[in-house]
Parts: sequence; C-alpha cells; structure tokens
Amino acid sequence: MGTDSRGFTLLELIIIIGILGMTMAFAAPGLSTMIKNNRISSDANDFVAALQFAKGEAASRTNWVTMCKKNAAGTACVAGGDWQQGWIVFSDINGNAAVDAGDTVLLNHEALHASITFGGTAGIANVVTYRPSGTTSINSTEILIICDDRDFADSAKGILVTITGRGAVMKATDTGQGACL
Repeated sequence: MGTDSRGFTLLELIIIIGILGMTMAFAAPGLSTMIKNNRISSDANDFVAALQFAKGEAASRTNWVTMCKKNAAGTACVAGGDWQQGWIVFSDINGNAAVDAGDTVLLNHEALHASITFGGTAGIANVVTYRPSGTTSINSTEILIICDDRDFADSAKGILVTITGRGAVMKATDTGQGACL
C-alpha cells in the first residue's frame, strides 16, 4: 500500500515564507513612496477640481462664489494655517469672501493628511473668489505648492491659478518656486 500524502513539508513551508519575506522587504519601500506620491497628486487634483466647481457655480448662479481655507467646523473661512486644513466653496452673495447669513456652503473638503503642507503665494494664500463672469479676485497668476514630509523633492506638486480661474497641476520645480510655501 502506497502513501498518498498531500501538503507541504516543514522545510518547503519555511522556504516559501523566506521567499515571501524577502519579496516584501524589497517591495515595501516602493509601495510607501507610491502611496505618498498618489496622495499628493490626488490632493492637487481635488483642489483644481474645486476651483473649476467654484467657477462653474459662479457662472450658473450668476453671483460670486468663494473658495477659502476652512475652519475646523467647515462653516467659515480662516486666515491662519494653510490649505492643508481643507477648504470650502460657498455662494458669496455680497462678494466679501466671508460666509454670511444667506450664503450657502456648496462644497466642504476634508483636511489633508497630517504630513502634507499646502501653501500659496500672497494672492491665493487664503481665498479665491469667482465673479459671475468667471474671472477671479486674483490679479496675476498665483502659485500653490503641495509638499509632504519629503519636503520640496521631486514629488512636490505645483498648482498655477490664472486670473481667469483656471488651475493647472505640474511639478513644483516647474513653477519657479524653490521650496514649499
């Protein structure tokens, strides 16, 4: 009578676990970098999408629409901190860049990951307002830089915002800036 054994021997199991362990040791650093790069790209694209949303809402509502850094409750604009704390887009009936009675919050974007810094040049450091014509409150092309704990490495993204309110994502090094804002 022959033996019909199935399964792995202990030695085969140890070899397979060793191979899997070595593979994971080589893959883990690359996976971490990929996650960080995707986080920055996603956040930059979310910001540009919010700009386009605000522009479209200003045109369709035929009144001012403002996008600003939000407070912790997501109900008002704040001047402190950076865009990492999240942003709101709201119908700004009187165009004063503040959430007043009668204004409606249209979009509330959550705070970004704690490792992210996201600042802009003076004209877009806190707020951008769209007129019903689609033009903005900014006077020239403004730059935002989004970085993570790797600082101004090749992974940092730049966002250019024109006077017409169009936003474009690019490498931060292509913006003319040399550091995170």
